[in-house]
This record gives sequence, structure tokens and C-alpha cells, in this order.
Amino acid sequence: MFLTYQDEITLHAIRKFIDSNLQPRMKIAELVKKFGMKESKLTKGFKQLFGTSIYNYFLKSSMQHARIMLVQGVPTKVVAITLGYSKTSSFSRAFQKVHGILPGSISMR
Repeated sequence: MFLTYQDEITLHAIRKFIDSNLQPRMKIAELVKKFGMKESKLTKGFKQLFGTSIYNYFLKSSMQHARIMLVQGVPTKVVAITLGYSKTSSFSRAFQKVHGILPGSISMR
């Protein structure tokens, strides 16, 4: 896929937006609307430019924020709610998928 210079600038802005927003369950449709890029160009271009899908990037970014909060002593349940998880167990599975450990092992340290 050919990405123009403007496409690359927009994709970098999207990545920065994801990094700075802990919006629970960010949707691609919201990014399309906010940044004015077609969905196919957004998803394919993001993967081409950054080597990962938007979903995986968002998951990794949010779990990095989660790890920081846990290290700071924020309870696992509060972190899960902050990130938009209705069940702590769902958050724990996602955290373990990214970090290879359960969040409780961090918050106990």
C-alpha cells in the first residue's frame, strides 16, 4: 500500500493519540471519524508503518499503562475498571497475554 507523507503524519498522530488516551475499548470507527482517514487505509497503513495492528498496539499500550498503575500500588480491580474492563478476570487475561504474568503478582510486590 502506498502511503503519502500526509498519511504517515496522520498515522503518527493516531499512534500518539492512542498512547495518550486510556479510552476504554477504543474503536477504529472513532479514529476514522476523528482523523478523517478511510478505515482500510488506517488499518493497513498502521500495520505497514508500525508493524502491528491497531488492536494489538492499543492492547500493548493500555497494558503498559496498567503495569505502571499496578507498580504505583493501584489495586487490580481499579486498574481494570479504569481501562474499561467489566470483569477483573478479563483484564487479568489480557495483562497476562501481554506481560506473561498475572497483574496480582505486580501489585503484591
